[in-house]
Amino acid sequence: MSDDRQQWIAKRAYALWEQAGRPFWQDGVHWRQAVLERDLLEQTCASADGEEVLNRIRLPSFQKVETNSTVLIVEDEAQLRYATVDFLENAGYKTLEAANADEALVILRSNDITTLFTDIDMPGSMDGLGLVRTVRLRWPSTRIIVTSGLVKLSHQDMESGVTFISKPASSLELLGLMS
Repeated sequence: MSDDRQQWIAKRAYALWEQAGRPFWQDGVHWRQAVLERDLLEQTCASADGEEVLNRIRLPSFQKVETNSTVLIVEDEAQLRYATVDFLENAGYKTLEAANADEALVILRSNDITTLFTDIDMPGSMDGLGLVRTVRLRWPSTRIIVTSGLVKLSHQDMESGVTFISKPASSLELLGLMS
């Protein structure tokens, strides 16, 4: 076994032992785990920090937006909301999020929102289209993008200045609508 490999395994086994709370008589368990991790790194030609994996899953190549724009994402499905927030933040936008129209109105009252990205079908006192009407009346300069997986709207159905995108929308399609 090479000295580098041996040192790496020893450091990793010690780190695992510390993370486990330094239990007595568990050295072998942590040593075996460190050996397995090192073998996996060598077999997959991965780096110890996994940087090449992170680079593979990062956003497609496009320029990050340099903007002071704030986007409010209103989506009751938490996973979709989190994914949209992550994507837009990685693209350079400042984001705020709400799970329904009621939360969105609270955020809109206290923040300068450039773009509203809202789902149509949501629980609460109003759906996404009700939110759109309210935003159009109170904050007419706010850009609005509406999405739905259940309802299909044409441009004729939407008020001026409101864009519709079907779910699931591609991230790049959404990004194109943001600019």
